[in-house]
Amino acid sequence: MRYNDLTIRQADGRDVEPLAPLFDAYRQFYGKAPDLALAERFLSERTRNGDSVILVAESASADNGPIGFVQIYPMFSSLQCNRAWVLNDLFVAKIARRSGVAEALMLAATELAKRSGVTTISLSTAHDNAAAQALYTKLGYVLDEEFRTYALTLLS
Repeated sequence: MRYNDLTIRQADGRDVEPLAPLFDAYRQFYGKAPDLALAERFLSERTRNGDSVILVAESASADNGPIGFVQIYPMFSSLQCNRAWVLNDLFVAKIARRSGVAEALMLAATELAKRSGVTTISLSTAHDNAAAQALYTKLGYVLDEEFRTYALTLLS
């Protein structure tokens, strides 16, 4: 099923409650325990503090709230001396997958980045997430083979 009636817009504080179950499902997709209260609190803090940009996908034919979202964190590139974004979260509800929603969200993020003067969007995905990797490649993202990414987990 394709969603020709798809609307993508920037989320605000009013979207936290309807978006929280989808964000919780995203976290579960990556192996985190269900915690709707945590998901709602996290999204509320991000929107209230302006820490991230969240684009939400909705369809008039899907009555159960948002069907997808992308969350982007602004940062700066020291090497490019310009604004950059980390596209940290992309998720589409199971019922709406393989329907173009993820691609529409990614394209909307790209257009918003261009309008905002962002020079680079970076992202990470699981090594085994072939569907996401195929989409990113299709949209012109290039696998970084020059730099390694490391992480230090301070709290579990």
